[in-house]
Amino acid sequence: TPNRISLRAGTHFNDLIEVDQIELSEPVGWVCVPMKDINDKPIRTFMVQIAVLSNHQNGRDTHLRRIKVRSPVQDTYVVKTPKFTSLELMQLAYIK
Repeated sequence: TPNRISLRAGTHFNDLIEVDQIELSEPVGWVCVPMKDINDKPIRTFMVQIAVLSNHQNGRDTHLRRIKVRSPVQDTYVVKTPKFTSLELMQLAYIK
């Protein structure tokens, strides 16, 4: 079980910057780690590295069962789709 992990983020492997270093004591279940910048906004990155710095009871290996990376939903459409009211236009609103 990991005891201390380091979260690094960047655009590629050569410019990774440590975002957070977390100390875990007997973790059970999911551990949620928000990756935010100084202004408390989610970071924008292409690469995330999770480095295990030390293990529980000076263990040699680490088992991470699953890692989920989630991002906030943003409405970034360039062209907004119009809201159709008639049934005939609503049928043609989406590409099938």
